[in-house]
Amino acid sequence: MTKNIFKGTMSLFLLLGTVLGFTACSSGNDVKQEDRIGLNIQATAPTDEDKVPDYSSFEVKIKSERTGATTTAKLNKAGTAVVTVDKGSYSIEITGTVNGKEYFGTIGTAQYAASKVVTVAVKHVVPEYAGAMKGIVFKELFYNGGTYTGRMQHPDQYVVLQNNSDHDINIKGLVVAQVSRMNTLPSADLTALLPDFVVTANMYQVPTDYVMKPSGICVIASSALNHKEGRAHQPDDTGVPADLSGADFELADADASMSGAVTDNNEVPNLTKISNSLPNGVTGWMHPYGIRPMIIFDGSQIDWNTYKPANAVTYKDKINTKAEVKEYQGYKIATKLIVDGVETTSTTTPYWGGFQSKSLPATVDKGKAEATEGSCHQNRYMYRVAAANGKLQDTNDSSVDMKLVHRTDFVGYPKGWRNK
Repeated sequence: MTKNIFKGTMSLFLLLGTVLGFTACSSGNDVKQEDRIGLNIQATAPTDEDKVPDYSSFEVKIKSERTGATTTAKLNKAGTAVVTVDKGSYSIEITGTVNGKEYFGTIGTAQYAASKVVTVAVKHVVPEYAGAMKGIVFKELFYNGGTYTGRMQHPDQYVVLQNNSDHDINIKGLVVAQVSRMNTLPSADLTALLPDFVVTANMYQVPTDYVMKPSGICVIASSALNHKEGRAHQPDDTGVPADLSGADFELADADASMSGAVTDNNEVPNLTKISNSLPNGVTGWMHPYGIRPMIIFDGSQIDWNTYKPANAVTYKDKINTKAEVKEYQGYKIATKLIVDGVETTSTTTPYWGGFQSKSLPATVDKGKAEATEGSCHQNRYMYRVAAANGKLQDTNDSSVDMKLVHRTDFVGYPKGWRNK
């Protein structure tokens, strides 16, 4: 019995020795304390535009080149965070959002062998649109119709969109809008929101599926009528109204007409009016001087019932150089939703001054395009320059992408024009 107990005890000691020996051997693979370092991450603002009063919502990510593992930490209000990592090679990235404005900073992969302070320049960034409608651009902006029988022809305004990509694009939910700020008049309340947001009060949305093939176009009229009908030509007429009876969509909205006498074409589907709180005068839809630029943005994921109250903006502005400043309301649209836009303007106007500063951020249009030559209502036709293979030039600079010509021979888009 004693012998068996002795053997059992010896076996237990041998087993424990083996386990302890194994443990001792494996501890050699653990990271030693001297191999751990502290990186004191400090966010800095390169310019005044990049300054942030409180970084506490910002996050830093440190990624190991060797393992691919990522360590994350929150910055404090001053923009610092101390992160303990193994010695090695890491890339560092800081991201954050303040009042809807996005910020980003990064340092490429570098070797860190000792604890140190690492400063990261964190900049205010304005992301460009990258959604499913990317590639849709303005092909034509016919701002400048002529007078006919002595009347200004605002109801024959229209835009043409083109699919400038290599694949089909469904534009259901696309919004055609006019920005609220006139680029010939100052409005600090509106320019202060640039470049992250523009404000618009005039918005109309594509209500149904509408698939555009590569190089295919979509004609959107203010009023899809033949505006030549019932209008006898007069010797002093400066231009010819357009036939828009073959448009793909129309607004058919008195709010979007200078005349207030728009007639609906029952054969052409209407866009859905989201808002038009700037009717009449220069604030009417697509005024020929072009001083309220046009944009298209992706509203396919927007619930307007919640979006409008959450993004309503009350701002101070005036409707011409001599008018008193009043309060108006519009809605913020994030620049990252804007699919395309053209900074149309006029150097001189009779009531609204000349171009002062841009109404669109540079990520949408870094240039500007004159919508008039001398005066409006002269049948000026604005179009995007053609590129190769049926594409249109799109450098995000309308000063080179868009052209303005005088066309007295302009017909428009009459019913059945695609079959001719």
